[in-house]
Amino acid sequence: MENLNIMLVSGPQRESEPLQRLLLQAGIRNIRCCGHIREAEQELLREPVDLLICDIQMPDGGGAELVAKVHAGLRRGELADAPMLLWHSRASKTLQESHVRLAREAGFNYVWAASLPMDADACLRLLRQVVQARAAMAEAAGAHGVPGRLGTRPFSEQEVIEALCSKGTISIDLQPLVRLCDGAVIGAEALARCSHPTRGNIRPAVFLPVVNKLGLDLLLFFHVLGGVIATQQALAGQGVQLPIAINASAGTLASPNIVSEIMSRWDRAKLSRSLLVIELTENIEPEIGLDLMVALNQLRANGFGIACDDYGIGISSLKMLSDMPFSSLKLDQLFVASMLESSRHYEIVRSSIQLGKELKLQVVAEGVESSRHIKALREMGCEVGQGFGLHRPMAPQRYIELLQQERMAWH
Repeated sequence: MENLNIMLVSGPQRESEPLQRLLLQAGIRNIRCCGHIREAEQELLREPVDLLICDIQMPDGGGAELVAKVHAGLRRGELADAPMLLWHSRASKTLQESHVRLAREAGFNYVWAASLPMDADACLRLLRQVVQARAAMAEAAGAHGVPGRLGTRPFSEQEVIEALCSKGTISIDLQPLVRLCDGAVIGAEALARCSHPTRGNIRPAVFLPVVNKLGLDLLLFFHVLGGVIATQQALAGQGVQLPIAINASAGTLASPNIVSEIMSRWDRAKLSRSLLVIELTENIEPEIGLDLMVALNQLRANGFGIACDDYGIGISSLKMLSDMPFSSLKLDQLFVASMLESSRHYEIVRSSIQLGKELKLQVVAEGVESSRHIKALREMGCEVGQGFGLHRPMAPQRYIELLQQERMAWH
């Protein structure tokens, strides 16, 4: 904990001094204090930081202005990733929750909010969460040290293209889906991975837009499908039959002959069609809407599962849900991960679970990060979860080993 790098951004010094003392008492030694948004922006560009603690009501534009500046730095490539963020303010709970949503929208993956004044116990609990989140980031990146900190040189588009063109740099990980009542793995989602020949792993948020720009979405989809087929064949040899989902954009699923090609490749592997789920990952463009509906209905009629992914973040989500033959509904992690801090997100998750059950869909909560999330979701009636608090993404062989261990435990 003592090696955390923290930046404290607050207006009046009298507001920041009590928190600074708590941090020092907790063993934190690397603390930088900034009294203005512009000063904080320059400091963030100059040196990495793990945790940014910011007041909402700053004298020169408010904490939201600093979030906007970090977001702009990310888009310009000056920053590799956003730090973890704590809103520490006397602002109302409603305003704090709104700022949490704002930060998540701007690219901050870990965001908390706490009202002034904070006591020593609350400070220690927060710091433990920060340490756990930093460890999760390190494991997810598969790198030493602390990845994703500001100041790390981001990948250029040319480097991403170089990686995409190199042999053996595209692979898949599998993130298990878990039955929340007993923790049993009941399936998985396949996630595309890309690594640079010399610099290592490239985050999906970096390489997937380049894939789309180069028009390689369909090629990537079938590459991932090949990895899923190989995994399912290995599992079938052990008598294990659990579905694996693949992400597909609306554009990919509206491609000519996509359904016949999926069916041909899957059937050649002699696998049950129920073992493949296609997750629709984005809103529908009007010009491809009919082609997409045809493809999804064909896939569903031929025994494949169809999931509505990232439910809740697109303006057409309800229309999609009513028009398409979905078999499952995946609640977007934006709402699930923050539902314990946001009463609005809590209600969105709760009502979405009830809607899914009324429509007789399997409801999967993404973004499950802790035992508190699991408890709350179970109380809401959600039966399946996915997230770092259950299992992190893993290589196919590790997934197979996990299922073997589960089978041994049950027998």
